[in-house]
Amino acid sequence: MELNHPMFQLKDLSSLWQSTIGLEKESLRLKQDGNLSDYPHSAEWGTRTQQPYIQTDFADSQLELITPPVKTAKEAIKWLAASHQIVQTTMTEQHDDELLWPFSGPGLLPDDPDVIKIAQLENPDEYKYRAYLAEVYGKPVQLLCGIHYNFQINPALIEAKVSELNQNLSIKEVTNDLYLTLGRNYLRYRWLLTYFLGATPYLADNYSTNLFGAPKESTMRSFRQSQYGYQNDPDLSISYASLEAFVTDVEKAVTSGQLSLEKELYRDVRFRGQEQYRKLITDGIKYIEFRNFDLNPLDPYGITREDIIFTKLFILTMLYIPQIERDEEVELGNIMNHVVAATDSLAPLAYKEEGLELLTAMQTIARTLDEQQLTDGFFEKIVADRIPLLETPELTLGGKIILEIEEKAKAKGVKAQDYFLEYGLDLARQHKKSYLDRPYNLHGFENYEISTQHLLTYAMKAGIEIEELDASENLVRLSYNGHSELVKNANMTSFDTQISYFVMENKVATKKILSENGIHVPAGDSFTSFEEASQYFPLIGFEQFVVKPKNTNYGIGISIFKAHPSRENYEEALQIAFAEDKTVLIEAFVPGTELRFYVQNGEVHAICERQPAQVKGDGHSSVSELIDRVNADPLRGSNHRAPLVEIGKGRLEQLQLKAQQLSLDSIPDKDQVVYLRENSNISTGGLAIDRTDEVHQDYKDLAIKSAKALGANFCGIDLIIKDFSHPIQSENDYAAIEANFNPAIMIHLFPEQGKPRLLGIPVLQQLFPEAPVR
Repeated sequence: MELNHPMFQLKDLSSLWQSTIGLEKESLRLKQDGNLSDYPHSAEWGTRTQQPYIQTDFADSQLELITPPVKTAKEAIKWLAASHQIVQTTMTEQHDDELLWPFSGPGLLPDDPDVIKIAQLENPDEYKYRAYLAEVYGKPVQLLCGIHYNFQINPALIEAKVSELNQNLSIKEVTNDLYLTLGRNYLRYRWLLTYFLGATPYLADNYSTNLFGAPKESTMRSFRQSQYGYQNDPDLSISYASLEAFVTDVEKAVTSGQLSLEKELYRDVRFRGQEQYRKLITDGIKYIEFRNFDLNPLDPYGITREDIIFTKLFILTMLYIPQIERDEEVELGNIMNHVVAATDSLAPLAYKEEGLELLTAMQTIARTLDEQQLTDGFFEKIVADRIPLLETPELTLGGKIILEIEEKAKAKGVKAQDYFLEYGLDLARQHKKSYLDRPYNLHGFENYEISTQHLLTYAMKAGIEIEELDASENLVRLSYNGHSELVKNANMTSFDTQISYFVMENKVATKKILSENGIHVPAGDSFTSFEEASQYFPLIGFEQFVVKPKNTNYGIGISIFKAHPSRENYEEALQIAFAEDKTVLIEAFVPGTELRFYVQNGEVHAICERQPAQVKGDGHSSVSELIDRVNADPLRGSNHRAPLVEIGKGRLEQLQLKAQQLSLDSIPDKDQVVYLRENSNISTGGLAIDRTDEVHQDYKDLAIKSAKALGANFCGIDLIIKDFSHPIQSENDYAAIEANFNPAIMIHLFPEQGKPRLLGIPVLQQLFPEAPVR
């Protein structure tokens, strides 16, 4: 096929590759026995009128998981991974016997269609519309699930090309013409996608449609894409010759009663962006929706990254091949697609020659993209890998599924059709396990630190839109019903001021302000040079003291001496502290239990005791080996991307070991606890124990008072307390040692002991009091 276009050249492919895509994936909620779930759509997923990620389709047990517009397959899979995890986690927490059915076609249907419950939507008109669909087409056909692939041609490229070719052209009319051409070409050649990706070989035994009755065939490549899928009445005729002809035909169909509403038109191509089709002419098509994708039951998200990329390459190829202009050619494409769909998955392809022509054209597109994007044959390989499938249907998705079902059914001594339900349920259970894996991460968003992942999880559940501004900085914009908030690191928001951050970061200023407000702080001095601090050594009046940088978070650069150190060790601690800041503090060490109070908006939401990084001896392993064993825990990681932080083996850890007459090569006795840090920060490998319900109210009030004195909405107040279960009798019962402007939510989510505190919820509730955050 010759590749040319009146507007786009091959040199424009890199810009065209920046066109956005978006996926809508439908799935049925089932019970463990394969019956449709009768549990209602969870209120945990917010209100369906405001939820951009988790919706329902026809039935209340039919989910629709939606990605925002993205540019890459990796991003699309990221959003699908997150929504699947959230949905399955909610279902498991509430009932534990629900699964997501992996096939497009249902494996088991109730004998009484009334058992299938129509989605309980807030809008009564939407419910009535679905009731109408059930009456006209039947409920079973409405349960067919698939993936809708949305595509928007890069608007900036269209504007640039119009300006380059003829500035008098109407961008709206050019855009409409591009989408109409793309739609016609896609309808003509989409059979190739059905051949490669069709995956609805079986249906429930009692499946039928009101228009076409029960299937006479036992297997097909895609029942969903055949006449037994969701099809309008065959007598409905819609022209694609022009946008005016298309809109006029749809309006006539509604007027005559062939369609109840314009949206009842079910075609594999939909022109989107306006509420009414007539407005597509006046206001323009914004994007195009392709609806011919079966779920890939072998993939937990219903579509693979490679298939998303292959489909995008196919769509771009449709822009470059010769234009299909006549409705007869579009109808030919419909016939060919039905033939491929209705053919057995292992039958030879009837259109090999045309298929090879299409793949050859796609290879040219892919090869050019590889050259422009320096991807070393990545795109071309994705296309080349499909060529052998034209001769070998066993290698297609439908072929693989049929062969596997037949093989397993034969081993069990049953018919393949009879094994279909069991096979699908086994896949559903496997997928459930993958959805629930690594519950401490928001799947797909692992490049954010854990606290931010936690916040984003509850934002998605509540239907709060997430816009990623800079993942490396954990910076996002959250929006709900027109209200937007910027958030960094989960709790840095507009509710706090920059000056409050500076005050809390500066330990000298923090101590001064807290002391002025009647809050006891440790005695000590500050130094701005190593020489000055070193000369202070003989003047230190504390037997136990702390050396720490003035401005630091996460416990970095802190050394604690519980016995008076040698000058050598003292000066090494100074070097470590001065490496982090120009000012270093020498403070009295206050004995007691160190507690972190998480304060938000004048309320203590969580309290945890933090214990220093430690290992326990087994009598034969070295300290270094014990550290490696602890760090092998999947809950430990680096850069705050895991609930717990790996224990280090650096200067501070070795200094702490030296104070215990140990080294990394020492072999501790069995059950001997060896501390690697004196400070108890989780971010340096420590552990957390939840104490929220055990701490006396006096100390909670003290933490609230401290946050107020510092002008902080979100604040972490660190107190050393002699006995946190008793009231304050004197200032010697405690000392406020630090305040933190970005208190880590993470340390309260995964305590070593005690109850997790889901602090992302109150953050979102304060940011968006109007949203259904729970």
